[in-house]
Amino acid sequence: MKLSDNNSQPLISIIMPAYNCEQYIEYSIKSILNQTYTNWELLIADDASRDKTKKIIDNYSDPRIRKFHNTTNLGYLKTCNKLFELATGEFIAFQDADDLSDPSRLEIQLNYLTQNNLKICGTNLIGIDTDGNELYCSNYPENHDLIVDSLFSSSYYFIPNSFLFHKSIYLEIGGYNDFFDRIGAEDYYWTYLISEKYQLLNMKSALYYYRFNPNSVSGNLSDNPKKLYSGKMVNHLINQRLMTGKDDLEDGNEYLVQELMDSYIKPHLENKSEFYSKMATKYFYEGQKKRALILSLKSIFVNPLNTTSYRDFLHYLRK
Repeated sequence: MKLSDNNSQPLISIIMPAYNCEQYIEYSIKSILNQTYTNWELLIADDASRDKTKKIIDNYSDPRIRKFHNTTNLGYLKTCNKLFELATGEFIAFQDADDLSDPSRLEIQLNYLTQNNLKICGTNLIGIDTDGNELYCSNYPENHDLIVDSLFSSSYYFIPNSFLFHKSIYLEIGGYNDFFDRIGAEDYYWTYLISEKYQLLNMKSALYYYRFNPNSVSGNLSDNPKKLYSGKMVNHLINQRLMTGKDDLEDGNEYLVQELMDSYIKPHLENKSEFYSKMATKYFYEGQKKRALILSLKSIFVNPLNTTSYRDFLHYLRK
């Protein structure tokens, strides 16, 4: 089935929070403007960027682009929740402001949902670097159980950014839980809640281009050790749900979740120099030399007697 009569096409709301992404935002918006499926609205909010992101967004005059800029920085999670509430479409999709969509993404996904009587589906992805070079193509399973089981591992078999879903899911499940604000993994907890009530499948087609950007929430771990354990916390909450049918967040016992998180990060708070040093090593071997150097300097500043940090800094500098 090909959807061609615009009058009979359901409206798709695309949610796009944007923060300090002047280098990529035009490409991201254009990938929506170039969609073969034309009955969409793009809800975009600049999150008080410190660069030219807002100015670039405001240059667009297409009436389908709805702008809801933040006067103060709310963060990715709260901006997404704000745009969820403002979406008027029958279906909702995501697109991060540094990512891209294949021109036929919306049309193909909507056809897939209709043909398979589904309320939500994801796609495979093509990973790209900061320059837009293709790195790899994912091969996620289509099977619902395999997708859900992957939430218990470090390698997820889906990418929430690629989801297209019926608005009724949002009305039933709600948006992202505020506990995960600025630490990431909110989308994985949210996905599990959806999977308890709806069949979740991946399409074989790779229709979403995911940019590996070290400045993203998931990429930047240096300022908040909680980001290291957000995934582990999701795993804990899922296990609670499997055992009891609910979890501490749902029961309003966020303080218990916070206490557990505090126990995870305690070693990092007690020895920040070692934490910065370990993160510097991680980033260096991921090819992020500049960030590795910055974290090595932080480690030295916190503990000038840590000779390992001096040695690592010189090593990173010479390579």
